[in-house]
Amino acid sequence: MGRWPFILLAGLLVLLWSLPRDIRYTRAYPVDLRNRVVGARLEKDGRLPYFYKWRPGDGLRYYDPRNFDHWKASNITASPFFHHLLSPIADVPQDTLLAGWLVSEYLILAGMAALCFFWAKTTVQKQAVVGVSILFLLTSAWKVHTSVAQIYLWIPALASLFYACIRRPGHPARGFCAGLLAAALLLIRFNTIFFLGPFILLARRYSRSWWLAFLLPLLVGAGWVLGNGQERALWKEYGELLQEAVRVHQGRNPAVAQNGPDPHFAQWEGIDMPAAKKQADSVENVHAETTNAFVMARYLIPRRLPPVVWPAAAMLLIAALGIGFYYRHRPFAALSVSQLAIFAFCLYMLIDLFSPIYRIQYYSVQWLFPLLLAAMTWEVSDRKTIVIIGGYLLLTSIHLPYGVKQNTLEEYALLASLLGSTLVARGEQAPKASPVSAPNSR
Repeated sequence: MGRWPFILLAGLLVLLWSLPRDIRYTRAYPVDLRNRVVGARLEKDGRLPYFYKWRPGDGLRYYDPRNFDHWKASNITASPFFHHLLSPIADVPQDTLLAGWLVSEYLILAGMAALCFFWAKTTVQKQAVVGVSILFLLTSAWKVHTSVAQIYLWIPALASLFYACIRRPGHPARGFCAGLLAAALLLIRFNTIFFLGPFILLARRYSRSWWLAFLLPLLVGAGWVLGNGQERALWKEYGELLQEAVRVHQGRNPAVAQNGPDPHFAQWEGIDMPAAKKQADSVENVHAETTNAFVMARYLIPRRLPPVVWPAAAMLLIAALGIGFYYRHRPFAALSVSQLAIFAFCLYMLIDLFSPIYRIQYYSVQWLFPLLLAAMTWEVSDRKTIVIIGGYLLLTSIHLPYGVKQNTLEEYALLASLLGSTLVARGEQAPKASPVSAPNSR
């Protein structure tokens, strides 16, 4: 039995603490899911959502208490494709959706943990996976994510499924599923291309038929976006919304509009706003930080730099890291898929951290994917990795009153540590695989 009784008892205690806490957050009306639902309903009804502002004649269907600011741009910021994914459930009343959303967050966490637990080869690795999953429920990232009902847990979830499809070569059906997941990631957040791109280094491990199957969903997705007039209009307006969001977040003369006043409905779609406010006043305060590089730079540089500086700096860093990774691991026969996946996801997180749009701490739930992979492949002899992972999870679960950007600094330290470990470590020699046989890649 060893450590298992202690780990399972700790998991039960954490769950008994975190689940009631997150239920209280849901009763306090998490705000961010509503703009996704309204966006999905507008698209479903053939309307463009990204500069939509509520009018009295629109009724409750498009009502969002958070969309009554003075900006021309709407608060609807998810991609057109994500709204399509929500479309089948978009007409469900808001109170039911919020409850279901919380259930989905726990199911995603459990599903990702179950996959990595299954893939882990040793008892210690399995215990590490369970430990990471337990501690993640206590982190600021998880609490902020559930308290506002955000969508960013879907990125590591899809990345995990993508990894499941490409972790070993095999039937073209795996390639088709991997391509489908890659298309979904790109259509939800296009900057996931920095996660997907590095896998080209493993191109020779997969057969030609696998690659043809992989490319098929990507080509179909591109054809759908470019060939459909409504989709083109949605994506064009989405691009304009992102440009306007940069102006808002960087304080560079964003467009304003005369929006009507909020009618402050007390009851709508099962939401009791006075009761929700009372619940919100009684729950614990959730500490959230803005973790962008440009926010950190303001502590050192008194004046604001042009917004283009940050993605440009990220691209230079990614290029340098990519070149270093390439020369360190070529010809890639010894490179494990898990090691490449951690490195690739760190590149995605780097471009995420260097975004000119404010990055609230709920974005940090995306670290769940590389953390679980690192735990799944952890070797007992590598004590530094488990110290880094455990230290990050423990420290980001607390907020010291005197810590300036404490959780942000911990996140950058995690990024540097994971990048360093993937650049330095050399994997074991992988056996050559035929197009239909698979090496035991983690």
